[in-house]
Amino acid sequence: MRITMPVLAIILFLFSSVAGADDLAVRRYMKKGDAQFDLREDPAAAERARGYFEKVLAVDGENVAARWRLSRLFYWQGSHTEGAKAQMVVFEKGIRYAQEGVERDKDCVPCHFWLGVSYAKYGEAKGIFHSLDLVPHVRREMETVLKLDGNYDFGGADRVLGRLLHKLPALNGGDNEKAIVHLRKAIERGPGLLMNQRFLAEVLLSEGRKDEAKALLEEIIAVPEAEMIKSKVPDLKEEQTIARGLLQKNFK
Repeated sequence: MRITMPVLAIILFLFSSVAGADDLAVRRYMKKGDAQFDLREDPAAAERARGYFEKVLAVDGENVAARWRLSRLFYWQGSHTEGAKAQMVVFEKGIRYAQEGVERDKDCVPCHFWLGVSYAKYGEAKGIFHSLDLVPHVRREMETVLKLDGNYDFGGADRVLGRLLHKLPALNGGDNEKAIVHLRKAIERGPGLLMNQRFLAEVLLSEGRKDEAKALLEEIIAVPEAEMIKSKVPDLKEEQTIARGLLQKNFK
């Protein structure tokens, strides 16, 4: 069948209109999802964020940005879930979405980062001695992030590697001195991300360097909410709570 120019023009117009509508829907859902994620302290808001990011994938099944956002969201939800088995279920979802993101874009820094974080959190919930096989996967993802963009998530890759080296038994590669190097680098890259300071304080406490640890914990607590990284306020407020607990426990 021969398609005339006017008919072809109509067909192209219809296809472009559909594509345009899809792009608009993706942008709208992504914006709403991001807005709800900012309110993630409220579990209902976190669930709404999840719903919007899933709607993005319903419109655009290949969308990478929605996948790493979902992985990040499941990290948050898993970290606020009671019970190790329940946490593992949530972190496993985060692993899956981040893996799908990496499969679609091997240079996606957030995909690699949240994949490594999800592996680490899954292993933490499972228990360190039952999840040593995940350690190479965490290292691989964080080393990839360092190669692509070491500043991502305020020194996130150095933060995760430092935490890993601190938590691992010495026989399995744990090394507090190397952990300190990574965590100082994380603070250099992201001084406003208080988890960097808290992780370093915990290593210093384990090494008996109490004065340095105390100074860091007091520094964390002293940050006013108005000066916190806007996108990280819920996380940073939690860090202050943890820091107060560490001070109470170690410096009564």
